[in-house]
Amino acid sequence: MQHFSLSIQRVAYFLLTIFILGILLIEGQSILAPMAFAALFAAMLQPVSAFLESLFKNRIFAIFMAFLMVLLPIVTLVTFFSLQIANVIGNLNGLVDQILDGFETAVIWLGETFGLSQGEIQTSLTENFSTILDAPLNLITTSLSSSTSVMASILICFIYTFFFLLYRSAFKNFMLTQFDQENREEARTVIYQVQKLSQQYFYGLLLVMIILGILNSLGLLLIGIKYPFFWGFLGAILAIIPYIGTALGGIFPFLFSLATTDTWWQPLAVLILYFTIQSIEGNFITPKVVGGSVKINPLAAIVALLVGGAIWGVAGLILALPVVATMRTLFTHFDILKPVSELMSVDIFEKEEVFENEYDEDRYRLITFFQKGRR
Repeated sequence: MQHFSLSIQRVAYFLLTIFILGILLIEGQSILAPMAFAALFAAMLQPVSAFLESLFKNRIFAIFMAFLMVLLPIVTLVTFFSLQIANVIGNLNGLVDQILDGFETAVIWLGETFGLSQGEIQTSLTENFSTILDAPLNLITTSLSSSTSVMASILICFIYTFFFLLYRSAFKNFMLTQFDQENREEARTVIYQVQKLSQQYFYGLLLVMIILGILNSLGLLLIGIKYPFFWGFLGAILAIIPYIGTALGGIFPFLFSLATTDTWWQPLAVLILYFTIQSIEGNFITPKVVGGSVKINPLAAIVALLVGGAIWGVAGLILALPVVATMRTLFTHFDILKPVSELMSVDIFEKEEVFENEYDEDRYRLITFFQKGRR
């Protein structure tokens, strides 16, 4: 058996680096999160800005024009929501009370039907149900009340994006010169791959949101729910949070229909609608539109979402998939991390033998990084 000597110093450096990086990410969220979004937005706008720059021969003007092309639909969307939100909030005032009244009636009916004790069941379930209802409603009110801080973050993000686009050539050259001539071409390839991945992910996500907004709105319109386009596109916007957003987008119109309609079938139809659309979105729309760029398996995606949400909250949930997809792209260029990249791949279930066939060498083993004498 080959003797292996572990370097305690390497292990200590590695753990210390992970610890410091974690502290920086948590404590520096207010600075790093807008910068991360800005970097992704800059990657998304770069082709548009470059095209406009080739026409007008002025980078600053081209960037401003690219911003206008993005801001116009955003302003239109904000205007649309502003016209709808006052009426919706007016209908939400008695939402919890109306739902609880209906819930209490259901509990009494169940008690009479099945011979259960109504007192304790009604009190316990009503209290728990009230807590459950408060969560999504508080999310709406909190989001509205914190609109000033949200607008400030968006403004900072746009400023970062502008300068990332303005200085993109300088940033790229700086990163390339950190590598020697022998590895510079590979570094150039990595930068290109990361940029293309970001573009494909966000363009695909935008298309998915448009499709979901149309499907949600048409479904709610057919069911007869008030403000169908408001709820439909709200759910589509929330879909930017993978897995969680689509389900959360269905809770709001369900509660609204429960409180504002007199029939039992409409809330049930809303649940069926969103369950159907979520199934279509998860199994067909997103894999076909976005899946080509984020080639990671569901387990890696779930872990990334949990870690991202724990560190940066909602921002972490939104950034988790593009970040982990970028990490996987980077891993493919380092021998010791290639097996990790393969383990994160979407088709790992069909390639279970790849580790024994291709990566059964010392240079691919993670433990060798901590070996004494390794450089």
